[in-house]
Amino acid sequence: MVKSLLAVFVAACGLSLAGGAAHATSPDRLLQSCQAIIRTTGNAESRSVGIPVAGLACWYYMAAVQDLSVVVDQNGRHLLGVCAPKNTTLMQYVRIFARYAKGHPNESADDAGALALRGLVRAFPCRPATAS
Repeated sequence: MVKSLLAVFVAACGLSLAGGAAHATSPDRLLQSCQAIIRTTGNAESRSVGIPVAGLACWYYMAAVQDLSVVVDQNGRHLLGVCAPKNTTLMQYVRIFARYAKGHPNESADDAGALALRGLVRAFPCRPATAS
C-alpha cells in the first residue's frame, strides 16, 4: 500500500498538465506557474480563487502534494514528513513553494518535487510524539 502511494506521488509530481501533454516539470517551470497564481490572486486565502491558465500546472501539482502530505504509515508518521495543520489552504502550499524556490535557487535544479517537499517540511515540520 505504501509503495503504491509513493509511486502515485512520484508520478503526480513528475507530470504537469501544461499544454495538454504529460512531461516532467522543472523547478523553474513550476515556480513560474506558481508565481502566475500569486500575481493573479494577490493575498487571497479563499478556497475559491481564480486560477490563470499559466498557473494550472502549479495548482494541480501542489494539490497532489497537499493530498499526499496527509498520508501516514501504520504508526501514524507522515510519509512525506509534512505535518501541515488541517486548515492549511492550497494557496499556502503554493506560496510556501514559491518563497522557498526563490530563496534556494541552487537546490535541486532538476527535481521540482524534492524542492517543494523541502520547503513544506521546513514550513510544517513533524514533531516527535512527546511522552505524557
